[in-house]
Amino acid sequence: MSGDLPFPLLPPLTPDVQPNPFLSVIIPTFQRRDLLKHCLDSILSQGLDRDRFEILVSDNDPMSELSPLVAEWTDGRALYTRNQQNIGIFPNINAAIRRSRGKWIHIIADDDWIGPGFYAAMEAAIARTPGEFGVAVSHHVNYREDNKAFEPAPPLAEGPGILGIPFLARLAALNPIQIPAIITRRDTFERLGLFREDLPYTGDWEFWFRAASKVPWLYVPNAVAYFRMHSGSQTRALLRTAQTAEDLRRTLDLNEQALSPDMARQIMPRARAHHASQMLRNAKGALDLKLSAAAERYIREACTINPDAVATPEFLECLKHPSLAPLRQQFRDVAMRFGA
Repeated sequence: MSGDLPFPLLPPLTPDVQPNPFLSVIIPTFQRRDLLKHCLDSILSQGLDRDRFEILVSDNDPMSELSPLVAEWTDGRALYTRNQQNIGIFPNINAAIRRSRGKWIHIIADDDWIGPGFYAAMEAAIARTPGEFGVAVSHHVNYREDNKAFEPAPPLAEGPGILGIPFLARLAALNPIQIPAIITRRDTFERLGLFREDLPYTGDWEFWFRAASKVPWLYVPNAVAYFRMHSGSQTRALLRTAQTAEDLRRTLDLNEQALSPDMARQIMPRARAHHASQMLRNAKGALDLKLSAAAERYIREACTINPDAVATPEFLECLKHPSLAPLRQQFRDVAMRFGA
């Protein structure tokens, strides 16, 4: 962290760091050798000139040594760095951003990939769009590895161009985008700071909202990024511990504080009800997996972000579970009233 700020800062590049490429591609990786190669192949197939982009692979596994493989796969075009310990998702990304030199920065995890012509479409849109904007976001597709299904995300707007207030309102309530779909102007990070490192699940969402409230965003729907959803993801690991619930609550609080009072009144009650309902569904899933501590954490966070959650069928169903007897005692008034 930087002084009293909750996120690190990014100092400007010094004048001697020249030339600056157009694009820095940052790939955080952790124990996914085969998927990393697939990700790299999708980047190298874009046909960018060597002097116009750089690739930085940041390995968060202190026990691996992928430098020879990365050099072989990229014909020496990637800088490979391995951390001496697993420092966490967003600390790893922030460290790589500090090593970057590009005017624009694209972060893409080792298990994601981009479609043909992604960078060409993004660069063309940036070049032809007048005015200042700090972030460009593409269309993205979720890929579910369990059933090999491709699920296109809903569009962010009716067409290409600068995203307005409706996007900011939507982003305050939930995160409709995925990291590989976004490239960020370096000076946006310099002005607004890097990702918060104390929100391992929602650090990206918190930054997207922080950025969208300060700088215009450009929507480029004809470029496509792919987000892989699979059981080995770090997101799934966070879900099993219910760390996601605390991060969601804290991020909703931060977003609400940044909104005008009128927007907050219009947006946040429904957003809180939505996320509380999702937390209770996660609690039910945790109970099915005999993860009672995680289930209790989900339930408590759901009731914190939305006190009305105690009157929902999902809450009462969870409260009846035998492993939650201590929690049922704490909510005994509700349990007695509704027979839970």
